[in-house]
Amino acid sequence: MTLPEITPRTFLRHQRQLRAFLMGHEAWFSTRDLRRLLNTDINRRTLFRLCDDQHRRVRLRTANGWFEEEAVVSESGLHDLLSVYCFHPENRMLRRWVSQEVVAVLRVG
Repeated sequence: MTLPEITPRTFLRHQRQLRAFLMGHEAWFSTRDLRRLLNTDINRRTLFRLCDDQHRRVRLRTANGWFEEEAVVSESGLHDLLSVYCFHPENRMLRRWVSQEVVAVLRVG
């Protein structure tokens, strides 16, 4: 099966990028970028703890125009990662930023 090729929007928080996009009406986020933002490892094992509909693989366009295969998580998967699997009190601010700014901008277009 061919993976979808996506051109994400890039958001910055503390000088670190978070690439995100809408697929249908649902927001999705790069796990590579989340690892950097959270300063933690989000590996396959962590992703497989999520429900099947909360993670997938896509081809994201990079800054140089190439496409790279990456794991992404849905908005609900992101909330589970932040509250259950990568819990840290400071993640509340990240969750709030994602919900109030990133997702809002994605949905407005």
